[in-house]
Amino acid sequence: MSIPVLLADDHQLVRKGFRALLEELEFVEVVGEAANGKEAIQLMRNGAKPQVVLLDYEMPVMNGLEAAAEIRKDFFGVKVIMLTMLQSRELIEQAIANGVSGFLFKNTSLDDLSTAIQKVAAGDSFFSTEVALTLAKPVHNPDAPLLAQLSDRELEILKLVAQGFSSSEIGQQLFISPRTVDTHRNNILQKLDVHGIPGLVQFAVRNKLI
Repeated sequence: MSIPVLLADDHQLVRKGFRALLEELEFVEVVGEAANGKEAIQLMRNGAKPQVVLLDYEMPVMNGLEAAAEIRKDFFGVKVIMLTMLQSRELIEQAIANGVSGFLFKNTSLDDLSTAIQKVAAGDSFFSTEVALTLAKPVHNPDAPLLAQLSDRELEILKLVAQGFSSSEIGQQLFISPRTVDTHRNNILQKLDVHGIPGLVQFAVRNKLI
């Protein structure tokens, strides 16, 4: 049984190239082409019934991320594979958050494209080796050296201050005096080179400590 696939890419030559690849796969039936996410969704509203949608990320009118979110909301069971040239960890994570089941870079092999469509259609996910390597790269955090200066106790107090607890409340939780809490807080302010509690809150939020 064939897998109906809809293809969306704003570059006609790229779209034709991908269509030619898809037509080499005996199990694929191309049920439509679109130049942007809005067109792809309109085709589906007008009766196209893909099981898998191949979405380019960078498209005018409605990009791949926006289209993926709308497809997840309005077309139950339709799976999305994102295509892009951008090797961006943030983009991959956003795509996953928007319900994308597969992610391929545009220089993908026919084998990977074939495997991705079959796996995604079966309800699994597929991320190419290059995508997995991009996700595996360590994230550079400019605040890391500052965080490393804090003791475990200071880190604990930073989190509680950022959550809005007073010195008295923190003291009760940690079984120390409010004055000791204030001393720790002043040390934290100096080490992080931020101003007051708003600065601590911003730092904590930026580093996902709360």
